[in-house]
Amino acid sequence: MPNHESLFCPRQSKRDHSGRTDFRREITLALLVKFCLLGILWWSFFAGQKVPVDAPGVARAAGSSAETLTGET
Repeated sequence: MPNHESLFCPRQSKRDHSGRTDFRREITLALLVKFCLLGILWWSFFAGQKVPVDAPGVARAAGSSAETLTGET
């Protein structure tokens, strides 16, 4: 049976020569989890969204002609 105290208390980090605690592992893990969650949120809400583009409408809004925007002459 595992010790319950070890499940809820974080491990003691190694101390370097200056006496400061090394948090590199904890920061890396936190950033990795954060980017994974952001990627999941983006994929679930925004990845499938496709916006139709109307070239003449964009040209009118930009004050140009549609041929200039599409590269046609």
